[in-house]
Amino acid sequence: MRIGIDATALYGTYGGVEYALWNLLGALSAGDDRHRYTVYIPRDGPPASQLQPFNERWRWIRLPFRGTQKLRRIVWQQFQLPAQARRDGCAILHAPTYVSPLRATTPIVLTVYDLIALTHPEFATPLNRLHYGALLKRCIARAHHVIVPSESVRQEVARLIPNAPRASVIPLAVEPIFLEEHDAAEHDEVRQRYHLPPRYLLFVGNFEPKKNLANLLRALAQLPDAPPLIVAGGGRAWSEYGIGAIVARDFPALANRVLHIGYVRRCDLPALYAMSTAFVFPSLAEGFGMPVLEALASGTAVVASGAVALPDLEKVALLCDPHDAASIAAQIRRVVEDDELRAHLARGGRDYARPFTWRRTAEMTLDVYRSLT
Repeated sequence: MRIGIDATALYGTYGGVEYALWNLLGALSAGDDRHRYTVYIPRDGPPASQLQPFNERWRWIRLPFRGTQKLRRIVWQQFQLPAQARRDGCAILHAPTYVSPLRATTPIVLTVYDLIALTHPEFATPLNRLHYGALLKRCIARAHHVIVPSESVRQEVARLIPNAPRASVIPLAVEPIFLEEHDAAEHDEVRQRYHLPPRYLLFVGNFEPKKNLANLLRALAQLPDAPPLIVAGGGRAWSEYGIGAIVARDFPALANRVLHIGYVRRCDLPALYAMSTAFVFPSLAEGFGMPVLEALASGTAVVASGAVALPDLEKVALLCDPHDAASIAAQIRRVVEDDELRAHLARGGRDYARPFTWRRTAEMTLDVYRSLT
């Protein structure tokens, strides 16, 4: 059986969705020796050197547009992909990034990471509000099977789209590099590369309203003795929503306590997490919470909001009310001042994260493919 995969999201600087897709492709390649795959990528998608580990069962079709040409990509998905998938002999078409062609005759597997564009439109970019507002419910209703990363998203799909097909909860996973032990020399190298202080709080993620950076800064302002905050990421930022602009405008007193180090190389992230005093993630809305899982796997204590959709997270992390800066500050204070609590959370986090493997995610995804044949 040949499976088609729309991977046109793979271009430029990857965020959480893009890393999830790339890791799924790698795990399918490593764990499936029965099916053949046709993967559609944009002209500026993964270079040939990154595709070499995939064997002869994998065919990569580089499309005549760039990933940054979003309108062109949307038109291709809706009007050209169905015919191309038929010509390529695809028995199933997997649309792993929220939208799928509405007129496809090939059975569709649709992955939906969250419904934030529908439930919290104020957290979506204007383009995503328009795009997902017009298509997301219709794509879900017309799919043959829907994959979601958490039970909370499955329940939202059932509530908002009564005619939705069966939805399977297939959790995302953590890469092995986050569970590996790193020696002091590796930590020193990362510390020097990013000019990190001896102790620091850490936030990793894109700069967008749902990440709640303003309330995190309000919490930090209530903790004059807390370590400085290192902010990593912002690869696909909102143009008007940057940490530097927020600090300069609303929190000038924090100018020397907040350091934005930009987009961090994937290989450096485990050490960045592991060396932090605590990882803080007071997000207002999440379909899963990949940075939290990475931090837990790396052995660092975590302060997160209840909006993070990881099961039983309260057993291995301190949860805060993301709408209340005092609640965020109180949990940060606890983890900063209590060495025993911090060590306990770090040990529990690693144990919690180990079962979340991309091999398991790929196996569950293959079960969905097989259910449609």
